[in-house]
Amino acid sequence: MAHWQRFLDEEPLDDTEDGAVEHVFQELVSDSIGELGWRYSRFTAIVQDRVALAALIGVTADEVLDQLDYFEDGGAVVVSPEGTMRLAAAIAHANPMPILDWVIDDEKKYRELCKRGRSATARDRYSYDTSPEQEYDSYLRYGRPLHELLRAWCGHRAVTLQERVDAAEAEVRRLDELLARVIDELKAREHSHVAEIIEQEHVEERITPARVRPVVERPLKPSEIPVIHVPVPRRRWW
Repeated sequence: MAHWQRFLDEEPLDDTEDGAVEHVFQELVSDSIGELGWRYSRFTAIVQDRVALAALIGVTADEVLDQLDYFEDGGAVVVSPEGTMRLAAAIAHANPMPILDWVIDDEKKYRELCKRGRSATARDRYSYDTSPEQEYDSYLRYGRPLHELLRAWCGHRAVTLQERVDAAEAEVRRLDELLARVIDELKAREHSHVAEIIEQEHVEERITPARVRPVVERPLKPSEIPVIHVPVPRRRWW
């Protein structure tokens, strides 16, 4: 129990780190080499074949274990949660292509969900639909952090904020041009009313920096206070 207490004193992994560890082991580590154990609400790696694990990473067995906090239990090596994450990162770094292929495929799935949402069934067999906004929120909360962490483990640097801004602006320009072609084609095929509605909605609901900028709480100037016109019924004077 003293060994487990030492593990429990570690800083717990977050959901993204847990998800990345689980995916690496499912994708790259066979059951004969090792598996993930779930005890005290934490992932721990249980290594059955340390030689095969070392070969998977490309180092010797001693080099693997010397850098990890572990204890031996019945011939198996039980690695601490933090050591399990470091082990998963080393495995992904040595075998990046299967992980990167999965990340690219998962991003494609998210793109489709963020366009149209999806239909799903809950555990109680209750059917429900999700909106594109809900799926995009899920991507920002769970999908993108997981993808970025796995890419980092595979040796790719994280995407910078400026690169995201540049890519977003270029993508908006590309989509503007594509939508303009679609609208022109609709007008040419006698669907001008639909084309005008789409074009108007595209312009009026455009997301600009002013719309996403946070509103600072401060007293408003008189000129900034909106004027509200309240209709008053006309009185009759007798």
